[in-house]
Amino acid sequence: MVQQLSLFDCIDDNSYDLLISTITTLSGNAPVLFARISTVWKPNDSFEIDRVNSKNQLVEPTRIKLTKSIPLSLLGGHHSLSYTLPKILAQDKLPVDSNFVNSLLHESNDQSDNSNSWALNVSDIPAAGSRKVSLQSISESVILSTGGKDCSITTFMNELGYISEYQYATIGVKFYLRHELTIELQKIWDLTRGANEQMTNGGFLTKAYVNVDKATDIERISQAETALLALQRELQGYVDLTMPDRKAMDSRMNYI
Repeated sequence: MVQQLSLFDCIDDNSYDLLISTITTLSGNAPVLFARISTVWKPNDSFEIDRVNSKNQLVEPTRIKLTKSIPLSLLGGHHSLSYTLPKILAQDKLPVDSNFVNSLLHESNDQSDNSNSWALNVSDIPAAGSRKVSLQSISESVILSTGGKDCSITTFMNELGYISEYQYATIGVKFYLRHELTIELQKIWDLTRGANEQMTNGGFLTKAYVNVDKATDIERISQAETALLALQRELQGYVDLTMPDRKAMDSRMNYI
């Protein structure tokens, strides 16, 4: 489990090149192109779900997110695989067809290595209180095997008592800065039921974050917060990094 400290904002498409140039100068590093598919799963109502743990404490059902990298070779086509790709795709549908998404969800997941396995992610609602940055506990594991040669990730999740709720794809760039600070600029497409519709039409989601390994490492959490707030000041005038509404980042089902 990590503690993720983060700040968010959005910029319009026309501001993309300037922000890329600014962060490149600030970090001294070139942007790194990435693409991933995310699928979100919810508890299956058909099952009787025990909502009390072994300590007789009430537990709220929570969504599970699975993520996997999309090979960049599928995105290039006639375009250059550089930081300009997300902007080039700004007005386009995702250049990956629905058959590819379905094949990922229904292919066997037995891997000889974890280079491109599914990552399972469960997150808490960000901490409440008077804060200047978002602080959220996130648990993540890598699924190396789904239990057999013909067992897909969909079968695996169904047997855990979860069903698919929605899917989306993210294409963007990220920067690695000092103090283990990461900045991502993202375009997001809704892939639910083959929609292939861009959710960030006209702009980019901007996220700056630091992951801290231990919740008890108060000094490291304080350092991470200081780094984020310093970045917030550095980029003022280019992007207004702020703390989002914690309820918007709540993965609980609100059944109770």
